[in-house]
Amino acid sequence: MLTLAHLQQRRSRRWLFGLTLLLLVTLLISLCAGEQWIPPGEWLSAKGQLFIWQIRLPRTLAVLLVGAALALSGAIMQALFENPLAEPGLLGVSNGAGVGLIAAVLLGKGVLPGWALGLCAIFGALLITFILLRFARRHLSTSRLLLAGVALGIICSALMTWQSTSPPLLTCVS
Repeated sequence: MLTLAHLQQRRSRRWLFGLTLLLLVTLLISLCAGEQWIPPGEWLSAKGQLFIWQIRLPRTLAVLLVGAALALSGAIMQALFENPLAEPGLLGVSNGAGVGLIAAVLLGKGVLPGWALGLCAIFGALLITFILLRFARRHLSTSRLLLAGVALGIICSALMTWQSTSPPLLTCVS
């Protein structure tokens, strides 16, 4: 006789199998789809070597890894704060990246290449993370750390709003 726990475990396995199958189909479509559709039979041709192995596969793997990292960070946040609504932007790290990006646009007078803008956004996120780690080393409780992160996020959000509506940024972008 099947118990409720066995039924739930069986349902969980079905969901996991279905989602894994959906992921594989989506990955296959992402490798085939583009400006030109390249079916799997043409992946070893010269055109397939260039588009699939040099462009689409690295892009698809990067997207897969970034998505997995975001999912993992969300699960860690939910476990750490014991809140199923917690998400990676909760501590203000995302807003710190936005401040880093806006600072790069302002200081670079709008002429920095895209990779430099992304790097500045990463540095902004790392700065907020470093500040939060300093708070955490003071043995703050998780609720106080959460409050500090939310406060940093609000400060960064206010800075982004202020800078995005100020004339210097508008002249750099336009």
